[in-house]
Amino acid sequence: MTIRAQSIPARHYFPEHAHRWHQVVYAISGVLTVAVERRSFVISPEQAVWLPTGLRHRVGTLLGAEFRSLWIADEAGQGLPESPTVFAVTPLLQALIIEVAEIEAQGGPRRLRRPRHASDPRPTPARAAPPGRPPLAAHRRPGETL
Repeated sequence: MTIRAQSIPARHYFPEHAHRWHQVVYAISGVLTVAVERRSFVISPEQAVWLPTGLRHRVGTLLGAEFRSLWIADEAGQGLPESPTVFAVTPLLQALIIEVAEIEAQGGPRRLRRPRHASDPRPTPARAAPPGRPPLAAHRRPGETL
């Protein structure tokens, strides 16, 4: 999982696009509009939208928002809805999203993984970016007005 935090100014949106990973669209403040499959969802900080891999979508805001995007590897989303879904964001989930975004902004925690052999007590550093992490260059900045 990777998270992206961004402020979106009023009357801006991300042009229609699709990803090779699942996405959770969330705003910690403001209101977002998510257009996908001829449907449109308007979400506040109490809600988020689940977008399965490959769906063409557009995210924007009329009044501005603090946007958080969680990118989830395709294989990790097995068993989750196969169509766009709005779901409630509990105070705990909101706090976790905010904290993960802050950690990511600071370069992330030093991650450790188990040594190859259980008899070797020394931990080895994990890679900084997990396999399949979406490249930031693949995303566009807010652009045209609504």
